[in-house]
Amino acid sequence: MTNYDDFLELVKYRRSIRKYRPDPVPDDYIIKILDAARYAMSGGNSQPWEFIVVKDSATRKKLYDAYVEGDFEKMLNIEQMRVIDYRHPGLRIPYEERDKALAMATGWKEAPVIIAVLKDPRKQWGSVLVAHERPDLAVLAATMGHLSMMLQLAAASLGLGSNRVDVSVQAPYRAVLGYPEPLLLDILVPIGYRATEPGPPHRLNLDEQVHHEKYDMSKYMQHKDFLKYIERIRVLGQPGYQV
Repeated sequence: MTNYDDFLELVKYRRSIRKYRPDPVPDDYIIKILDAARYAMSGGNSQPWEFIVVKDSATRKKLYDAYVEGDFEKMLNIEQMRVIDYRHPGLRIPYEERDKALAMATGWKEAPVIIAVLKDPRKQWGSVLVAHERPDLAVLAATMGHLSMMLQLAAASLGLGSNRVDVSVQAPYRAVLGYPEPLLLDILVPIGYRATEPGPPHRLNLDEQVHHEKYDMSKYMQHKDFLKYIERIRVLGQPGYQV
């Protein structure tokens, strides 16, 4: 049984890596990552995931192009609704510097392997029916989140880097990967050896997030303090987006 110290070291080592070396990843490493990931929690053990392992450079380029033309453009334009200081850490630049934001968001294009993670919404019915009564329960989304973390922890345990590339615009990816309706592409997970070391993770202090016996109202964030909170987490998150 792995002890806590080893587990915590692995958790801290796992970072969202945005630049990769082109060195090939052994096939057995990919199998090990997928084998571990399938033990992720899922509502009613519904296991609503499938994987497409992409190593072909031409296909990886098509996935990159699909992301840039679809999800990246959508994300970049919507983020302009915020004043620059409150934007996502990777997009805290003027729109005119689009290429710089693109470089930060798509360094994963050099990763030698991309795991395309599909979800099958039909399998959500394997969970409890109350999950369909309240959309805020989002059992399918939570399940896929568990899977994402398992993939990335498994990659980290093998000395590999990984990242989560969220997908919303389906058509361009469907054209590349050929997955049928009603399956959806949930995320792309680049896998490879780190080209840079991101440094230690930056997190809020634990004592700010833990309550004992009942909620400690002295820790409650008033609405008027929310922008200060955003400023604080932007500072914490910014180092991971440097190029």
